Amino acid sequence: MTHRFFVDEEIAEHPVLRGPQAHQIANVLRLRANEVITLVRDGIEAKVQLREVTGEEVRGRVIGRCPAETEPPFRLTLALPLLKGDHDEEVVEAVTQLGVHTIVPFVSARSVARSLTSAKRERWRRIARESAETARRGRVPVIAEPRDWRALFDVLDPGALVAWEAEPLVSLRDVVARSDASLVIGPEGGLESDEIAFAREKGARTVSLGPRNLRSETAAIAAVAEAVAALEGLARPGVGGDR
Repeated sequence: MTHRFFVDEEIAEHPVLRGPQAHQIANVLRLRANEVITLVRDGIEAKVQLREVTGEEVRGRVIGRCPAETEPPFRLTLALPLLKGDHDEEVVEAVTQLGVHTIVPFVSARSVARSLTSAKRERWRRIARESAETARRGRVPVIAEPRDWRALFDVLDPGALVAWEAEPLVSLRDVVARSDASLVIGPEGGLESDEIAFAREKGARTVSLGPRNLRSETAAIAAVAEAVAALEGLARPGVGGDR
């Protein structure tokens, strides 16, 4: 199993890595010339044979390219409320490993945390990158600009699914479609009735995550896991049928 590294630039035939990645390859992993690593960008993996390795610069040549087989064949967006402490960072780590494509931070009326600093957003990006490498994914989730409730639905897929504890009938699994999907999780204080009404006006649908009351971070991870399982089942030929 080769070591994987996400890169921001197009993967050239003779790629060069510098900075922290060169340090990790040379000084932490202690890789040497002729060993093979994997570079990943936008769902494509490139096998790279190392040619020159120092702590300042690593040079290699591409010996093969292929699509990342571990990347989900759909795009799942998670609208994640800002949470107090480090709880939202735990969610970013977990849902990245599960396969989320985009994370949209937001605040609503009952949100306890009200802002996402540039430093914290950058930390979310770093956590997502490291978690994507751990999960051997083909992409790093996008960490979108924070939104307030009234602007949130402008950047979500049509028919976004809003997890709401007062929804008695419709379960998340029953309504996940064979397409890209967006999930919305409420903040620690829950969602107000007028916020739910606004979401419905924007075409969203409320769904239940079960009979128990969940903390926001638990609800986010559980909802993503359930949606990914349903969408992956629908993506397999002969599974699930038409909806």
